Amino acid sequence: MGGKLSEGLNFSDELARLVVLVGIPFPNLASAELRERMKYVSKLAARNGRNAAEAKNAGNELYENLAMRAVNQSIGKAGCGNFWVSR
Repeated sequence: MGGKLSEGLNFSDELARLVVLVGIPFPNLASAELRERMKYVSKLAARNGRNAAEAKNAGNELYENLAMRAVNQSIGKAGCGNFWVSR
């Protein structure tokens, strides 16, 4: 999953002052592992008293949260060091 371009980049100098994210790295919906995780989360939500629509939405929330975690990790790599320190 996501953020492969940010892996291994070094932003130690002052050349990188802007981070641009193009596209959201959503996980592959065709993955059997992801489908099973989404089903499990939906079943767990249904077991905990949510109605059918909310239970189905729990699986979709997992999918979106995985993508947002990848985005945050990618952006966070650029924020390491003194990047965010104002001068």
